[in-house]
Amino acid sequence: MHTGAARSKTKCRTRKINNGVAMNIGRRQFLASAAGAAVLGSVGRAWAQTTSLSVPWMGWPEEQVRPLMAAFEKSSGVKIAEERLPIAELFKTLEVRLSARNEMPDVYLVDGPLTASYAARGHLLDLGELMSGQSDRYVPTTLVQGTYADKLYALPLGTSSQLLFYNKKLFADAGLPEPKADPQGRMTWEQILPIAQALTKPEASQFGLAFENTNPYQLLPLPQSWGAEVIGPDGLTASGYVDSDKMIEAMSWYQALYQTHKVSPVGAFQTGITQEMFGAGKLAMIVGGTWNLGGFSKFEGLDFGVAPHPYFEKGKPVTPTGSWHVGINPRTAHMERALAFVKWLSTRDAMDLWFDLRQYPPSLKAIWEERASTTFVDPAWEIVQYELANTATPRPPTPGYREYEDFLKTAMQDIQTGANVKDALSKAAQSIDREMRKYR
Repeated sequence: MHTGAARSKTKCRTRKINNGVAMNIGRRQFLASAAGAAVLGSVGRAWAQTTSLSVPWMGWPEEQVRPLMAAFEKSSGVKIAEERLPIAELFKTLEVRLSARNEMPDVYLVDGPLTASYAARGHLLDLGELMSGQSDRYVPTTLVQGTYADKLYALPLGTSSQLLFYNKKLFADAGLPEPKADPQGRMTWEQILPIAQALTKPEASQFGLAFENTNPYQLLPLPQSWGAEVIGPDGLTASGYVDSDKMIEAMSWYQALYQTHKVSPVGAFQTGITQEMFGAGKLAMIVGGTWNLGGFSKFEGLDFGVAPHPYFEKGKPVTPTGSWHVGINPRTAHMERALAFVKWLSTRDAMDLWFDLRQYPPSLKAIWEERASTTFVDPAWEIVQYELANTATPRPPTPGYREYEDFLKTAMQDIQTGANVKDALSKAAQSIDREMRKYR
């Protein structure tokens, strides 16, 4: 299976398609603009070009963001003043501005599991009327995290899934067979460990395995595969869940990768670090998101394959899912324009353009269907479609997800660097419980 050969159009359909996308963005923008005109009708022509919407956004490269905004601007006459912010800064900026309870921002990017937090505090407009009768257009799992108390508050721009990426050359050099792409033959973590050991070469600073980052999104599938419930049924209780025996078992296994077996790089907490290591041939395997299908293309000569996310032998396959949504500040001074922008983002052509710009698994069924014989014939996307239908598990729904994530992420980093697993998880559980009191 050839899923990755950076700079190679003959070995990898995904890469070939990505290169083709770069040449076709202009057409996608044209179609998206036309879709915008259809949505807005004569209203767009009546709005002055000087009208702008304040839109905090993720700090992705400008070429992955501006074309989407430009397509709406062209069709509506409404300028989008997007702010591309690093993820931590985005969350902090939104907290400050939304807590001020004024008209800024107009529209903003919402991380799926934070929908409940924003909605519970009155920071999101109910989109039920705007999106009435539209739910059948979406892949069902993509609407879960944008919903709170049975109401849709945030529109999914896409979803996510994780794959096991592996370096073909390092496997070949070690005389190891490549992992199978078929989800029915997915490997267990118990099978992965000896392979990671065989691929670890301390003298060459080469490691066998890493996870893309230490976020709960990335690591919760470990305890969930073990059968752990990661938060109480009320969405507010952490003690007895975050520090349960199954959680401790799973995170002890994770710690052993770094501290006992030494097959994983201690301190590699962030996506950028692990991506660079994999691209440089210093990581043989990495569990990461679909965005890496295009992201790894910058590494000259990198030949990689993909396989399904592993699971524990005594457990079940679990993959993380959920991604970025868009929501409206109910206090915006430009409600008509904000509604038009979000409605436009729900169109097939806008979402097709967005997929071309940044390859998150689409939230619209139509895009999966229309690209079935082109983009999605690649083995990577066949795996993703299977995972979304069978193993995808959203992050826990709770109005306190921001606090939950912050404390659990700290615990996971401490565990990686050698902290007592039980103590770290108990401390996180107690801290989360304390913060959850304000939501009760």
